[in-house]
Amino acid sequence: MRSAYNFALTYSFLLLLLLLASMAQAQRHPGTFVARNAYYLEVSGSSDTYSLNFDRIVYQHGVFKAAVRAGIGTNLFFQEGEPGVYPIVPLEALGLIGATPNHLEFGLGYTRRFTDHPDLMQNMYFARIGLRYQHPHGGWLVRLAVTPFISPENKSDTPGLAVVPRFGLSVGRSF
Repeated sequence: MRSAYNFALTYSFLLLLLLLASMAQAQRHPGTFVARNAYYLEVSGSSDTYSLNFDRIVYQHGVFKAAVRAGIGTNLFFQEGEPGVYPIVPLEALGLIGATPNHLEFGLGYTRRFTDHPDLMQNMYFARIGLRYQHPHGGWLVRLAVTPFISPENKSDTPGLAVVPRFGLSVGRSF
């Protein structure tokens, strides 16, 4: 009987400690993102025409944050002069600097056009430098950036290394 009482008392004490530990919050640095996921529509930019994207902040320290991004898009509504409809997949590693909702954003990425047309580049590498508005606790996300493409492919209309200046606008939500 006494051992059952001791077990119940010990179990209750451990349960209380776990409950208190789950309610405690570590001290956070200003600008630490609680809402580390985001989805958004990007027009132009690294997506070629447009894409739906998801990114996740995978590292935070002070005012620096690192994120990864993946998207899917197509040229479906922008086909004039294009040889057909094809999917587009942008992938990117991002860095953000800022302690308020306004951040300097920079990144390097790769975009693949899934087309076999001989005059279209299929593999494009890009850089990003721009501004990103994202509140640390979630809500609206807006991005505006310069995203130049570089492609090593030799095509009939772009012999040698192709460099294409681009701008991108993204609007979405973070959570």
